[in-house]
Amino acid sequence: MFADSSWTGEGLVHEVCLYESDADLRARVVPFVEEGLAAQQPVFVVAGARVHAMLHDHLGARVADLALLADADETWVGAAQTMAFYRDALRQRLQAGTPCRLLSEPTWMAQGWGAAWSRYDAVANELLAGQPCWTLCLHDRHQVPQTLLDSALRVHPYVWDGSRTAPSPHYRPTEEFLRSVEPPWSPPPATRDSQVVSAPAEARSIVASTLPAPAEEALRDDVTLAVNELVANAITAAGTAEVSHWRQGDAMVWEVSDAGAGMHAATAGYVPPPADQLSGRGLWIARTLADEAVVRSWGPGTAIRLFFPAS
Repeated sequence: MFADSSWTGEGLVHEVCLYESDADLRARVVPFVEEGLAAQQPVFVVAGARVHAMLHDHLGARVADLALLADADETWVGAAQTMAFYRDALRQRLQAGTPCRLLSEPTWMAQGWGAAWSRYDAVANELLAGQPCWTLCLHDRHQVPQTLLDSALRVHPYVWDGSRTAPSPHYRPTEEFLRSVEPPWSPPPATRDSQVVSAPAEARSIVASTLPAPAEEALRDDVTLAVNELVANAITAAGTAEVSHWRQGDAMVWEVSDAGAGMHAATAGYVPPPADQLSGRGLWIARTLADEAVVRSWGPGTAIRLFFPAS
């Protein structure tokens, strides 16, 4: 266990604080921010109105010393885009080796997007691995469902125990956590429609014939773009791609597979590459469009399944 003042910026600390009351919240937020400012570490805050009021009350004019003070509800633009916002906000300071602090209160956990955010919170452990960053995530026990509080304990390596930051006994490695919450992987049904293609246009034709004009236009456009992006990646990696689709319960599953080198990073496609990188957005685009996306690689070879509502 360690106190805030003992952290010198050596590596990532990803901590969760589950609080019951304003007193609990203040007991964690104020020392975290004060220690950062005292050490001249940039402090980024993305939180709800209660935390904003608390910091204005405590810091007064010194609130201007914060590197960022943003409203959490206004920051939310979907899990992938919000995680990219966090990364980009910290990026310049971290690249310079500057120890930073991020105080994050994901208020959207209580508004229906918590399950998706739990995965991205897990991905943050890989995205910021080795970086001089202390990220403190706040969750209100009275607002966030218990299942998501349990997930929060599983994706954060550290937890606030009421007096100090301690290793979380519930923490699970990122890949293990992601696999536990993704749709289970099973062999595709023998009745699936499947076709090998050598150009993205062929894949777009398959989608068009499977989801004809009477289908919801927005859904058809999303499936077309997502499958197109995956097929383009697969052809680049292996020369051809196999496109399959089948119905599974209330979902239509689209699978794109190839015999390339394999995509073995469990976090692949969860966050877009930096804006100055011109490639590498295909899987991220597909993830943002689909209800679910699951990747399996067996090297060589990769299969990616996208889940969309059945039309």
